[in-house]
Amino acid sequence: MFKKRIAVKLTASFVLIMLISMLAIGLLFIQMFRQYAFDSREQTMLERARSIAEVMAENSQNFGQIRGFVGSMRFLDTMAEAKVWITDSKGDPSSTSGMGKGMGQNFGVGPGMGHGLTYNSEPLPPEAEKVIQEVLKGKESVSESFSSVYNEATLTVGVPIVDSSHQVIGSVLLHTPVTGVTATLNKAVSILAISLLAALVLAIGLGIFYSLLFTRPLKAMNSTALEITRGNYSARTGVNREDELGQLGNSLDQLALKLGYTINQLFQEKGKLNDIISSISEGIVAFDTTLKPISINTALAEIMNRSQPYLLEALEQDLNNLEIEALLTRVMEDKKPSHVIKEWLGKRLRFTVSPIVDNHGMVTGSVALVQDISESERLEQLRRDFVANVSHEFRTPLTVIRGSVEALVDGMVEDSEDIRRYHHRILSETRGMERLVGDLLELSRLQSGKIAINKDRIHITGLLADAVKGLQTIADQKGINVLYQSGPDLPPFLGDYDRLRQLFVIFLDNAVKYSPANTSVSVESSMIENNTLSIIIRDQGYGIAADELPHIWDRFYQVDKSRKGLGTGLGLAIAKHLLDLHDGKVSVQSELGKGTKIEIKFNNPLT
Repeated sequence: MFKKRIAVKLTASFVLIMLISMLAIGLLFIQMFRQYAFDSREQTMLERARSIAEVMAENSQNFGQIRGFVGSMRFLDTMAEAKVWITDSKGDPSSTSGMGKGMGQNFGVGPGMGHGLTYNSEPLPPEAEKVIQEVLKGKESVSESFSSVYNEATLTVGVPIVDSSHQVIGSVLLHTPVTGVTATLNKAVSILAISLLAALVLAIGLGIFYSLLFTRPLKAMNSTALEITRGNYSARTGVNREDELGQLGNSLDQLALKLGYTINQLFQEKGKLNDIISSISEGIVAFDTTLKPISINTALAEIMNRSQPYLLEALEQDLNNLEIEALLTRVMEDKKPSHVIKEWLGKRLRFTVSPIVDNHGMVTGSVALVQDISESERLEQLRRDFVANVSHEFRTPLTVIRGSVEALVDGMVEDSEDIRRYHHRILSETRGMERLVGDLLELSRLQSGKIAINKDRIHITGLLADAVKGLQTIADQKGINVLYQSGPDLPPFLGDYDRLRQLFVIFLDNAVKYSPANTSVSVESSMIENNTLSIIIRDQGYGIAADELPHIWDRFYQVDKSRKGLGTGLGLAIAKHLLDLHDGKVSVQSELGKGTKIEIKFNNPLT
């Protein structure tokens, strides 16, 4: 666990760097000190060996001086601060006898000297052999080694003794321990170890301090980042520094600020989008790549004739029954929108499916727009029927008018009575077309809201009596008796007399028109609960089927298509608009073969 913490890593790195640095510097210093001690001692010994070699070379022919010099050899050790050996040209330091023309002759040693003169009775050190070999070749030589006797490092130097003819006639060897170097180095190592220990403690302390100083803002930034991931975009690092960590903390604060603003904007846009989708009257279904529905809007339940809440499991079952999987698969494969029309519970539904494609061109799902086109197709059929009806209504009188006019122009009718009859026919057909055009213009004005009404105090009893009286002549032609019965003391109310008379004339005209001969039509007016004025019109006509009732207020709609000569289907549409202008309500009850009951209600009459 601790190995994963950056503070531990930083501290360990800091301590390791300090230890390595101090150890390298200490070792370098010790090596430099050792080298300096050896070099200084070496130069001193070489200078003294050269001095001894020069003296020996200068006095090589004076035996008396040599004997005196040899007598002084014991003092050379002390003078040179080292053990001194003088050898002949063969490297033999023990005596001068048997040297022939060697060193004994050169130094003036005569016969009768016995075994010769011994300069130094101590044996040569082991490393002297190599030094002597180099020196007898006329070269100065230096050798470093460790002596178990002295328990220290030792130096051995050799200098050749050269006579006046530049011949090597012997050598001078100096051998001495480098006194105090080992002790000094050991002391230096001890000091280095103590220094390293002290540096270790200091490095650990400083490492922990600076690591905490470095990681504290990092922890704050990490905590802030975690808060941001939890949705808390108001979190801030609180890091106030001028260095890179401060810049990083400031950048993270700016990120949190802008991310919070962006997320807030996204939520607002999502809310707007949800509101827009919810307000759309068409159904919307989103599918994933496995063709499963994942989201719908509220309008879909109504379109599919399902109650709320409309669960996705129920929707999936309904879609399986509609068999639109092939359409969804094709749309996602082709990446092109497509549509299909399906029959569902008495409705015609249009499914328009479009693929959902991301920025990389990958299909991530699809969305379907579900439209109930039953009403639009019905209205389209009504429009076609209206065009056909209007065309027929215009064509029939125009044909009659044209035939009559042609007969009159061609002189085929000469009798004055026939001519008058033709004129009346032309006039009647012209009036019929005028009524048709008038109804169309009236309905257009009502639908556009451009028509104005003039409201006055109206007594419903007189208005209904006037309307019944106006329709009585037409009713008498079919032997239909129109009866009006008014309740007592009906209060007046505000309304447009002419528009209300037109309204009741339309209802009474339909009642007479679509009733068999020798029947009756009744009109009743009365006050009912909640201060409401009620007018009921009953007939004994052909009746209207239950499935036709919701559509009788549509323009151009005719219940019985076989009775085309009875109207164009505009009357009830006009009546409905007139009723809406007076804030009235209407209800229709009908049964085939038994007649129809229409009830009109007006609220809040003047009392």
